[in-house]
Amino acid sequence: MPVEISLFFDSYRDAFNRLDGHAVSAHYDLPTMIVDARGNGVFADAAALDANNIALCQHYAGSGFARAEFTEKFFQPQGEQFCVADLAWTITRHDGSMDHFNTGYTLARREGGWKIAAVTAWQERPFWKENE
Repeated sequence: MPVEISLFFDSYRDAFNRLDGHAVSAHYDLPTMIVDARGNGVFADAAALDANNIALCQHYAGSGFARAEFTEKFFQPQGEQFCVADLAWTITRHDGSMDHFNTGYTLARREGGWKIAAVTAWQERPFWKENE
């Protein structure tokens, strides 16, 4: 994975580690799609994306979230404007327990840098679904 993409994902991870939903949202292009086992969520405006990421960070905080880390599983450049990355995430809780999952990202180079155009949360664990 190129350094600039690794730095992008480091910044994304750091936003989650601060539980800062606004900073998480800043990594996304608009419109964007987030796909998981429940279906597809399309976010066409910043307010809706922010509301989703703020709620997600609040849910993480209430579920014992301490920090997130990732490792690269797969990276595929697609010309100079796009790429696909699959990351293996580890979520550590305050009690020391861990959850592992994989997420795929389609990134687009936009004015100002890389942005997430689409996310596929293809291997989620129940960590964030416990309180639903």
